[in-house]
Amino acid sequence: MNRIDGEACFVLHTRPYRDTSALIDLFSPNYGRFTCVAKGLRGAGKSRQSWRAALQAFNLVSASWQGRGELKSLLDVQHQMNYSLAGRALFCGLYVNELLERLLLQHEPQSDIFVLYTRCLTNLAANAQLEENLRRFEFGLLEQLGYGLNFSYCNRSGLAINPEGYYFFHADDGLVLADEGFVGQCFSGKMLLQLANGDFSEGALFVAKQLSRLALGGLLGNKPLRSRALFAPSAQIPR
Repeated sequence: MNRIDGEACFVLHTRPYRDTSALIDLFSPNYGRFTCVAKGLRGAGKSRQSWRAALQAFNLVSASWQGRGELKSLLDVQHQMNYSLAGRALFCGLYVNELLERLLLQHEPQSDIFVLYTRCLTNLAANAQLEENLRRFEFGLLEQLGYGLNFSYCNRSGLAINPEGYYFFHADDGLVLADEGFVGQCFSGKMLLQLANGDFSEGALFVAKQLSRLALGGLLGNKPLRSRALFAPSAQIPR
């Protein structure tokens, strides 16, 4: 029945299923995002104690499963590494996990996004430059999904970004030079070129946040992200 043994996976999310089982959303480089049934995970017995410890969000595990349908049956799981997130970093991690659940097609290999996600969790666990880390992950995710933003060239004209010009975001064409008299949200060419060089200092980090919101918004649709409800405005958590 299409059995897979010992595949490296990240645990994205766990939720109850039937009386004592649970549905586990996993993410692997070779099999992408998929869901397994962990039978008896929520039972009182000790037989699943090691599974319960391993199947926590952000843990890297070695998993075995089988099944030909969309829903797989978890056969075994071994803990490999955990990424301890707390406070602001935890909320950021939940946001990143929800992005993967919403934007990745099931059972589609995503080795580059797996590496991107691993790097993101490593930085979150180190509490290192949380907002910049999120922006780099978002832009990298958009790139791998085929919706990357080109901060060096205007897609519509093919011309290099002018540091003296102003540009607006178009869902189909990316960054487009704004004509004189354009009314709407614009971004300076200087800031865009700064982002092209990977420089998020000064006002570029704020511009990056606005652009990522616009680009992701078109993919996420009207359904709000659940994780954003966790962000208290007074906490100023990057999102």
